[in-house]
Amino acid sequence: MPIGILNIVVRIALVLLTAFLFVLVLLAYLRLKNRKMSLISVGFGIFFAHALVSIPELFNSAYDILFEDSIHLLINLIALVFILLGTLKD
Repeated sequence: MPIGILNIVVRIALVLLTAFLFVLVLLAYLRLKNRKMSLISVGFGIFFAHALVSIPELFNSAYDILFEDSIHLLINLIALVFILLGTLKD
């Protein structure tokens, strides 16, 4: 299935924005060093790692086999649970 250039540009931009958010949260964790920021940074780290792993799907169709939609949703759910636990901490 051919993927449009717009899809590639949007996906790369989202990965860069996710990396920016992860760096901001990680810097906040390094400054505060508490469990709340630790959980939030783990959640954003999972989002960032998932974004990096999903990039090869754009360029090679062989990688489409690795992740089905349900796996993407499960990874995002796990990341959101970590962020929610960090937010509700205290």
